[in-house]
Amino acid sequence: MRTIYQAKELVHSKFGKEVIVKVMGLRNKIDRYEGIISECYRNIFILKTSRGKKSFNYCDVLIGNIKIIEK
Repeated sequence: MRTIYQAKELVHSKFGKEVIVKVMGLRNKIDRYEGIISECYRNIFILKTSRGKKSFNYCDVLIGNIKIIEK
């Protein structure tokens, strides 16, 4: 990814689809969320999971802290 617009395009292309979101944390910890991208806003997007909603920002997608994999 080169720009924030490309990160937004990636997320918007998966809008409404079931995805797996992997969040790279500190000390090699990886959190994994499964759900549907239900809302996209200017700075964040919302993943609707079975346990509730979780928000992420596009900057983390851009720098590689978040990986989105389509199911």
